[in-house]
Amino acid sequence: MCFSNLIFKKLLPVAQNKGARVVALNRRHYPGSTEYSAEELAIVVNGGTEAQKDAEFQTRGLEIATFIDNFIVQYNLPPISEDGKTGGIILLGWSLGSVQALATISSAHALSVDVRARLGAYKSDQLVQSDPHPILLGFPVPEQNWTPIMDTYIPQDLRLSAFGQWATGYFDHGDIAKRDLDALQWVLPSSNHVPTLFKIPPADRAEMECYGGDAFSDMPYMFHFSGQFKASYRKAINDPETLKIFPALRCVILAGEKSGAFAVAGMWAVEDDQKEAGGSTHLAVNLVPGINHFWHWEDPEKALDYFLACTN
Repeated sequence: MCFSNLIFKKLLPVAQNKGARVVALNRRHYPGSTEYSAEELAIVVNGGTEAQKDAEFQTRGLEIATFIDNFIVQYNLPPISEDGKTGGIILLGWSLGSVQALATISSAHALSVDVRARLGAYKSDQLVQSDPHPILLGFPVPEQNWTPIMDTYIPQDLRLSAFGQWATGYFDHGDIAKRDLDALQWVLPSSNHVPTLFKIPPADRAEMECYGGDAFSDMPYMFHFSGQFKASYRKAINDPETLKIFPALRCVILAGEKSGAFAVAGMWAVEDDQKEAGGSTHLAVNLVPGINHFWHWEDPEKALDYFLACTN
């Protein structure tokens, strides 16, 4: 949210040195991506019937799945090896992009048989969700939640840029082991770390920051589609039918220890939900020490190594 795919640009040369390739997509309405149609944008911004929202959400997942399939065919990517050490792909959903990654998995049943078979040979041990807010998984927003975007004391035209600065900070939480939402730092970034935004060269910031019309649809989207998010999360994590398409699927949800409180709260929400749902055989939930929400810019080698390690 508020940052284009260029926030991942430092991963590209690191990946090349490790025999991997990073392909960073922009979501709809961000620079270079296909615009929403007028009808689609109306559903995203204003909501619609449940059937309309289901169809819109599935369409977004299917277009990413189709892109991946076309990329596999066009560039002749190697499938996963028998020992699982080479080939295949990892699908990373970061922040608000987490919902699009989930949609890609949960919508796969609507793909053609040959595409499902091809993706099943490539998508093993591969769905990584980085710092999803609870609402992005369909869970209630914690009452402690705060973000500049929702603060009416901040002028409306400054809320997105205020969010961009705030979200790139480091947050000094209390004892995370106590699992206490009140012990998390929801508002004030740490004074012991320089926020990532102030380490990004101005020319790069000018290219990647999206504080205008390209990002305005994100907030209503998060609230109107919470039911679709929850259904998608459950289908990807808990539905046995998903494993028939992706038999070796492994889902990993990561939370940065120094990310905003929303990331830790999202991790706890998943853990609590899985206790109620009976758990998942292909889910891991990990707290990553010392990192903030933008660690792929701060330390791209560490981030990529961690993403690749999630396949083991």
